[in-house]
Amino acid sequence: MNKEYIKKFRKILRRFEREIFFQNTESCCNGVTLAQCHTLVEIESKNKISVTELAGNLSLDKSTVSRTVDGLVNIGLVKRFTPPNNRRMALVSLTETGMKTCKDINSVSDKYIADSLSVLSDTEQEKLLRLFEKITVNMVDLRNK
Repeated sequence: MNKEYIKKFRKILRRFEREIFFQNTESCCNGVTLAQCHTLVEIESKNKISVTELAGNLSLDKSTVSRTVDGLVNIGLVKRFTPPNNRRMALVSLTETGMKTCKDINSVSDKYIADSLSVLSDTEQEKLLRLFEKITVNMVDLRNK
């Protein structure tokens, strides 16, 4: 692959990452950190999840995720519970307040992405989605080799 192409692509990715960071910081202004924001949204997507699975999904070590979850429990956004059929497992889920916080985060994020993609036609948006997914899957595969 052409080195100039790679250099240009990386430059665009760095700009993209900064913009996503700024948007994530904006959408997570409900008194939660960016790490807590990502944790909340991941819990929301699963409804209930173990800390071990959550750590795997976030590609973080279990102790880091456990501390983040503890902080979310302390501010009333997440509840921790033990399922009756497996007393050794701890699961987490969102509280009502946590669900509202996620709704607010998703609303701000959805609007930002919709506004950002508005410069593309419907066909271009579909193509971008397919290509972005293809690249992301390949990146995960490369990391897991």
